[in-house]
Amino acid sequence: MKFILRDEARATERRTPITPNDSKALLEAGFRILVERSAKRIFKDAEYESAGCELVDAGSWLTSMDATILGLKELPAEPAELRVPFIHFAHIYKDQTGWEQEISRFRRGCGRLYDIEYLTKRERRVAAFGYWAGWMGSVLAAWRLLARWNGVDGPEGGVSSFESREEVEDILRELSANCIKPRRAVVIGAKGRSGTGATEALKLAGFEVTEWDIDETRDLDKAALMAHDLLVNCVLMTGPGLQLMSPEDISNPLNFIQMISDVSCDPFSDFNPLPIYDAPTEWRAPFIPLGQNGIREQLELTAIDNLPSLLPREASEDFSSQMVKALLTYPDGEEWLSAKATFDAALARAGDV
Repeated sequence: MKFILRDEARATERRTPITPNDSKALLEAGFRILVERSAKRIFKDAEYESAGCELVDAGSWLTSMDATILGLKELPAEPAELRVPFIHFAHIYKDQTGWEQEISRFRRGCGRLYDIEYLTKRERRVAAFGYWAGWMGSVLAAWRLLARWNGVDGPEGGVSSFESREEVEDILRELSANCIKPRRAVVIGAKGRSGTGATEALKLAGFEVTEWDIDETRDLDKAALMAHDLLVNCVLMTGPGLQLMSPEDISNPLNFIQMISDVSCDPFSDFNPLPIYDAPTEWRAPFIPLGQNGIREQLELTAIDNLPSLLPREASEDFSSQMVKALLTYPDGEEWLSAKATFDAALARAGDV
C-alpha cells in the first residue's frame, strides 16, 4: 500500500495530515510513503526523509496510477479525470456550489474519494481539526474587536500563519489588559471540539462566555443571543433547522453583536445557519462589514475556511495523532467503508454531469 502526501495547492495551507513522527508508525506497518517536496509545509522535507519517507517532486500525484493521494484541502481544477483514491476534505456532499462537477471528475476517471469529514466510526468522526478551528476563529474575532475598542490596529489588514500559539496568546493578553470594557460572547455548539477551543480562547481574551449547545438552541431566544458583543458559530449543519441570524436581524434594535466568527464556514450550503454572507473571507482580508447593528455599531464577520492553518504546527500534530490510527486500518476499516458509502451515494445522486 502506497500513499503520496501531496503538496497542498492552496498557497496559505501549511498543515499536513501526517507529521514526520507519526509517519513512522505507517512505515513500520508496511506502508510506503512518498512525500512531495513542499516549501510551505510546516514540517521540513528533511524531517520526512529522516523518518524513512521517500521525497518526490511536487505534482507527482498527477501522474500516479498506483497510490492513494493523501492531502487536506480541495484539489486544483485540473485534471478533469481523477483515476485513483483520494483522501482529503472535499466539501461537496451538502450541495455546495460545484459539487456535481467535482464528483464527475471521479466518475470520468473511475477514482474514489474518501472525504475525511466522513471517516466515521459509530457515527463519530475519527479525525478533526475542530479544536484549533474554534480556538483560532475566536482569537481572530476577539483580537479584532479588542483592537477596535482600544483604538489600535488589529488583524483587519491581513494575517499569516504563526509559528506557535504563544505568539497569539501574548497579543490577546496585552489587548485584554488595556481594555476596561465588559465583554460578552456566546459560543454556539460549545460542547463540541470547535466549541471547546472557542470557549477557551475567548476566556483567555477576558470575555464572559455564554456556552450554548443543542438544548439552548432548540427553541432559539434571539433577543438573548443578540445581547452579546461577539457571536461564534461552531455548529456545522447537515440539514435544515437552525438559523442564528438573518439579514433582517442585523439592524434589529435588540442586536448588540459587533463581531461574528463563523468557524463552521459553510456559506454555500442551503443549511447555513448564518445566511448573511455568501463566501468565505480570506487571510488577506479576514473581515467583512455587514452593516450597523441595533445600537449603530459596525457589525463585522470573519469566516475563514482553513483556520487551523494559522497555527499549522499545533493543528497538524493534533490531527495527525488521530489520523494515523485511521490510516493503519486503510482501506478496510469501518471508517473507510463509511466514507466509501457516502461517496457512492453522492456519485449515484449526481448522475451524469
